[in-house]
Amino acid sequence: MKALTSPIVYILLSVLLGAGLVLALLNKEATALVTQMAAQHVHEIEAKRPEKPWDFWTPEVENLAKELKEEKEKLAQREADVAAREKRFAAEVLELDVIRKQVESLRGEIASRIVEVQSQEMKNLKTLANTYSKLTPPAAVAIFKELDDLMVAKLLSLMKPDVTTAILQEFSSTPGPDNVNVKRAAEITQRLRLLVQAKP
Repeated sequence: MKALTSPIVYILLSVLLGAGLVLALLNKEATALVTQMAAQHVHEIEAKRPEKPWDFWTPEVENLAKELKEEKEKLAQREADVAAREKRFAAEVLELDVIRKQVESLRGEIASRIVEVQSQEMKNLKTLANTYSKLTPPAAVAIFKELDDLMVAKLLSLMKPDVTTAILQEFSSTPGPDNVNVKRAAEITQRLRLLVQAKP
C-alpha cells in the first residue's frame, strides 16, 4: 500500500495516462487525416473519369489515352511541317515562274537586237551596198535617213570600213535637233555590233 502512495507511482501513472491520452488524440487526428486524403484521392480520380458510357476508367485505358494524345500531337506537328513545306514549295514555284518570264523577256530583247541577214537577201544587199559605197557620204546619209536602222546596219556591214567610217562621221557632223542623227548613228553602230550573217 505504501507503494501506491509513493510519488514515483503517481509520476509513472501520470506519464502513462498522458502518453495514452496523446496516443488517443493522435489516433483520432490520424484517422481523420487519412479519411480526408482518401476522399481527396477519390475526388481526383472521379474528376479524371470520363462521362458515361466511358466510365470504366482503368490504368490501361489511361495509358492508351495518353499514347493516343501523344500520337495526335506528333500528327499535328507533321501536318504543320507539311504545310510549311508546301508554302515554301509554292513560293519557289512563283520565284521560278518570275525567273522564267525574265529569261524569256531577255531572250526576246536579245533576239530583237541581233540583226540576222538572211542568205536569200544577201545578193541584193551586196549590190545595194556596192552602189551606196560609190556615193559621197552626204548623199549616202541623205538616203540612209529614209531607211530604218536595221536596213542601214545590214548595208553598212557589207561596206568597207573606210566607207562606213565616212558615213558615220557624216551622221555625227550633222547632229540635228536634240542630236537625233548622233543618237541614230549610235543605234546603228549597236546593231552593227550585234549583226549575225546567215551561213550560206
